[in-house]
Amino acid sequence: MKLLLWLIAIFTAAVAVTMLAGVNDGYALFVVPPYRLDISLNALIILIIAAFIVVYGLFRLTFNALELPKHVKAYHRKRNQETARTALFDALEAFFEGRYNRAERDANKVAELEDDPRGKALASLLAARSAHIVRDFDKRDGYLSQAGLADQHAKLARYITQAELLADQRESTAALDALEEAKSIAPKLTNALRLELKIRQQRGEPDAVLRILEQLQKSDAIDSATAQTIRLASYLHILKHEPMNVRSLREWWGRLDKTDRLQPRLAAAAARKLLQLGDAELATDILINALEHDWDTELIEIFGNLHHSGTHSNDNLLKLIQQAESWLPQHPKDAALLLTLGRLCHAQQLWGKAQSYLEASLAVSPSVVAHIELAQLLEHIGKHEQAAQHFKKSLSHAMVDIVE
Repeated sequence: MKLLLWLIAIFTAAVAVTMLAGVNDGYALFVVPPYRLDISLNALIILIIAAFIVVYGLFRLTFNALELPKHVKAYHRKRNQETARTALFDALEAFFEGRYNRAERDANKVAELEDDPRGKALASLLAARSAHIVRDFDKRDGYLSQAGLADQHAKLARYITQAELLADQRESTAALDALEEAKSIAPKLTNALRLELKIRQQRGEPDAVLRILEQLQKSDAIDSATAQTIRLASYLHILKHEPMNVRSLREWWGRLDKTDRLQPRLAAAAARKLLQLGDAELATDILINALEHDWDTELIEIFGNLHHSGTHSNDNLLKLIQQAESWLPQHPKDAALLLTLGRLCHAQQLWGKAQSYLEASLAVSPSVVAHIELAQLLEHIGKHEQAAQHFKKSLSHAMVDIVE
């Protein structure tokens, strides 16, 4: 449609010019002594138009000749960009296919061809990841340096990538240094906090882990179950490795959330630590509270050995027995509870009750410990033949356990 309108316009103009030329009988006189030149006005107009076209054409030709190097450069740049784009797609495809050597080569090619600094930096980071996966750490570090020089705007991506790769290599100190640089750019970046949490766990730094965990929970960046598992592991690490006396342990335990104090594994570890330090009172309270919240075999076994702490009087032993017997209606067939009652009654010299509980424990679930405990009891009250039988049975059970 546009072409048709142009044609109509051109023909209309041609007709108009022809009609005007037909009625135009004017002329132009040029005098350059001693010469005179007469020329029709129509011819003059045609000459002027022709001269304009020629001059315009010469200017355009000259301009294009001068611009030719720029056009050639732009052509090569465009071709390089197309090649880089193809190489980038090839690199990404190879990376996700697991062909990391090819991904590294193609990504490096992109970095060489790409003009955009950001594109260079991102291609170098892809090459660094690929080199890291194939354990070529020298190349990886070179690509990371290349990414840092390519574009200042890609600094954060570079530092995060560097920290992740170094953490995977167990170079935790260098990884933390890179994370500090990343945090100086984006202090509240969730991914950086998650990565630091992982590194602090690797380094065994529970206080730092708990601090970061609190930050992640405030921003809802970690689910509660995972947070609980990590927090419990940190508390267990503190109990196992941090030097504490009775006072500091009591203060630390008091600062914990009630829900955490009722966790069976944590309660068991805290009770053992307190018993080692000679604080059987708090250890007993911890075990009772945790058992009444969530029944656990390990906790009841520790409860059954409280009399070995040497701090329990006869009255205290009776209280322990009464407490254990109060759990019996809810757990009548629990072998560990019956064994605990047998041990406590044995320590209190309630020989008959102790023998009954130990025999009941063996009836529910025979174990090496119960046989030995009953054998020692029978030996103590002079029933040597029966004691010998239980010692033999304990040995038989132990051999079965070793074979299994």
